[in-house]
Amino acid sequence: MKIKRLRTKAKAKEVGDFMISKNTFDQTWAPEEKKYVSKAPLESLENPFHQYWYFEDKGKIVAALGIRKNKYGSNGYEMDSDYVAVHKNYRRKGLASRLLKTAENFVKKHRGRYLHILTCDIPSYTPARTFFVKNGYEQVGKIPDYYVPGEGRIDFMKIFRKR
Repeated sequence: MKIKRLRTKAKAKEVGDFMISKNTFDQTWAPEEKKYVSKAPLESLENPFHQYWYFEDKGKIVAALGIRKNKYGSNGYEMDSDYVAVHKNYRRKGLASRLLKTAENFVKKHRGRYLHILTCDIPSYTPARTFFVKNGYEQVGKIPDYYVPGEGRIDFMKIFRKR
């Protein structure tokens, strides 16, 4: 499979629907979370520093990842309402690693200083947290009960260049 960059509204809608589908995350969503996650791919079409990449198999999205330059103009990038998701039947095949490497290369190409990733502290996210650590990300913060009661936020960061 080949990584594709998101370029059309139709595909953005597909990616957004995929990101919030039953095949990606098994959790209680925060009240407004699905709205932000599903519209983020469409928003990325309007900003060259907000990008999505994805994999398809037989015409169906099976993995996707989005990042954006932070809103403060400090040349940092983040994955907040932009997520990385892999269909449950396609996990452990290296798709997330390939998507993350593509995102990191994008950040480096645009002289980004870091990539900041927000994730959860619930048990179903243990593989995601392990994945980020394995890929050189350092845990830099934790906020209990951030998303919903019983589901805290864990922040990871990878520095690409100093100020």
